[in-house]
Amino acid sequence: MILARYGEVHLKGKNRAVFMRALTTNLRNRLKGLASVKLVEARYIIDEYKAANEQKIIEITANTFGLTSVSPVTTCSHSKIEKEVSKLKIEKTFRVTVNRADKKFQPTGMEFAAILGGAVLKSNPNARVDLHNPETTIFVDIRENDCAYIYDKVIPAVGGMPYGTSGKALCLLSGGIDSPVATWLAAKRGLSVECIHFTTPPYTSAFSESKVKKLAQRLGNFCGEIPLHIVSLTDIMTEIKQKCDASYTITLMRRAMIKIAKNYCLKRGIDCIITGENLAQVASQTIAGITTTNAVAGELPILRPLVTYDKIEIMNLAKKIGTYDISIEPHDDCCTVFVPESPVINPKIKKCEYEERKLATPII
Repeated sequence: MILARYGEVHLKGKNRAVFMRALTTNLRNRLKGLASVKLVEARYIIDEYKAANEQKIIEITANTFGLTSVSPVTTCSHSKIEKEVSKLKIEKTFRVTVNRADKKFQPTGMEFAAILGGAVLKSNPNARVDLHNPETTIFVDIRENDCAYIYDKVIPAVGGMPYGTSGKALCLLSGGIDSPVATWLAAKRGLSVECIHFTTPPYTSAFSESKVKKLAQRLGNFCGEIPLHIVSLTDIMTEIKQKCDASYTITLMRRAMIKIAKNYCLKRGIDCIITGENLAQVASQTIAGITTTNAVAGELPILRPLVTYDKIEIMNLAKKIGTYDISIEPHDDCCTVFVPESPVINPKIKKCEYEERKLATPII
């Protein structure tokens, strides 16, 4: 069987049951048709699966928000622990760690760890004990009701909060590196996500759109299927380029995106907007630039999970979650197509409003 542990949910108070129900439902839905899921003594027990599916189940479980680690385990009665441990093949340095949750079990944890270490050495002549820096740690978790778990792997899981417990978000998803990572971080904190992508055909190609669909599918490995809304900005951007101050082109485009995203949120009962903006990374992501886009969102919050990240940190996280290789595929997006030679870095709200009054195309 497989053992999965949860983390931050444990710190919740009176509403902890709500989060636990969500986490249990999410895990069961993700493993539906593959395995059985039971919550036993603050651990998830995953069993009744085909051996050939074990690695797939471990991967799905480790990518479930709210869980902190996963271990494939052998289970046995208390009387058979020593026998099971002696079956392990150890060719390296090792130690045995015993968690004696059942305090009625004798001997003590330290005493039993020494006994089990002797059993390992007896059946593995090349093994050596190293209590401080072992290459392998054998964990023995002695539970009540004559049950014990034995394992030597603790696979890190994604952590965070159960998906869907923090409200709903609409994420501005481009084909770049940043926005998929921002979407993933929003989902990790329990936000249920939908995505919106802006195109400018014929200036942007069909490949750009298909690339964003691939990114949404990749993020779906953590969230399940993600609704993706694709919106054309061609008419708006054409008019901005023809009628407005060129230096304000990207600022006005960002404001148009936020206005459209806001309307989607209001129609669909979504609580906030997520962007991949990173402070000072490009001209439109200065404090002044962020302030001008915030101004058109009204009371709807715009969250920026990456606002203080270094680019290298963002790239490393993109590689970790599997979006990086998709994001670096060459493509044209709205920003690169319409970026002016000298974009304004300290835009003013009143100036934006003045330029927007020149436009006849309604933003809906």
